[in-house]
Amino acid sequence: MSNVVELVPDRSGVNIEEVHARAFREMETSLRDCVKMTGIAAELMLNAGVENDHLRFAVFHSAELLARLEKEYDARWNSELRGPS
Repeated sequence: MSNVVELVPDRSGVNIEEVHARAFREMETSLRDCVKMTGIAAELMLNAGVENDHLRFAVFHSAELLARLEKEYDARWNSELRGPS
């Protein structure tokens, strides 16, 4: 017959806590880059005098959300916050 496709990988020999910790650490640079870039975009938008309210909202709200996410990331890193956000 044919081989059966494995839908769920075998992780019996993997320490899931280590996998999660590594993934958490590895996303820090990307997170900080996003926070910095949305901050720059928001500052440029503020100084550009753009009249499109939807665009202004999207840029400013994105900057706020990412700044909040960065604070949550730091709090979790420092064990100040646990559980779901």
